[in-house]
Amino acid sequence: MMNKLVSLLFAIILIGCNDVDDLVNSSTQNPVDVYIAGVKTNNAAYWKNNQSYLLTGGNGGEATKICVSNNNLHVLGKKTLDNWRTEYLYWENGNLINLNTAFNTPAQYVHSITDMEVVGNDVYFVGYTKNPLLAVEIYELAYWKNGVKTVLDNNINNPTFQAKIKVVTNTVYVIGNTSSCFNSCHGIYVNNVFQSVSVGDLLKDITVKDNQVYVYGTNTSTNTGFYKNMATGVETTLTTIPSVFKLLFDNNNTFVADVVNIFKNNTQIYSSSFFSFYLDFIALNNNVYILKREGDFGTFDAVYINDINVFQIFVDQGRFNALTVVQN
Repeated sequence: MMNKLVSLLFAIILIGCNDVDDLVNSSTQNPVDVYIAGVKTNNAAYWKNNQSYLLTGGNGGEATKICVSNNNLHVLGKKTLDNWRTEYLYWENGNLINLNTAFNTPAQYVHSITDMEVVGNDVYFVGYTKNPLLAVEIYELAYWKNGVKTVLDNNINNPTFQAKIKVVTNTVYVIGNTSSCFNSCHGIYVNNVFQSVSVGDLLKDITVKDNQVYVYGTNTSTNTGFYKNMATGVETTLTTIPSVFKLLFDNNNTFVADVVNIFKNNTQIYSSSFFSFYLDFIALNNNVYILKREGDFGTFDAVYINDINVFQIFVDQGRFNALTVVQN
């Protein structure tokens, strides 16, 4: 208990420092900007090096993902309306676009936006739409590039899977399901062409190393994590890790996170507990950034850089959802 108290007091002292940029960069080998998406005082918000910014039109909502590209800031968020419908929001440099309004047509309404990708000045979203005139639960899986829609499958009956999107060297990769199948209905679309994975494999997300694309997730039959190089077809099975929730490559290091633990080159570097569990993490240029919820019953969210608490927020004031780091 004393160690937790000391850690908490130390974190509060750090928050009070005047020059947060110096604090962040003293914890790393190279200058960086740390961005966080979340919610503050019941308003969608983001933080840059501990400076908070409330997002216009985000009252009652939250920011769920944040990207920086060509010095432009892109934030994805959402809010639940009084009728329990979800409204999906996007901010570019603070300017709000309601994605439901932007993407709805008389024939198809937005059901959900599940991911965002930004490459240069091109902005991609992926998600599901539904014909509002049909009672039957049939959905389209689609992505939008700069507002232009591409339908991947128009007969999806389960829109709960969180489809993911990644764009590498002009190739669009989308993890999702297909209706044109017998028993291998889950996999990845590569430039709109579906490639199934083995029965039992459940993909979580996509990552990139040296322009090579890797998918990762869990084999539900064997309860083992895995990742697969899409170019070579080589699949790596992680027999001691039951699932891969996040995979990152940094220099010659491989970082894998399951539900509670983070591993570097198969060595555990962080383990969640009742008093501390990770929300997101980034590995960049030999530095590790971990977004955590900490304290008794999760009383505050914090950002750690190389095990140093650099800033935090108490959950009665807001919370953190996602992290990105930009090398200066």
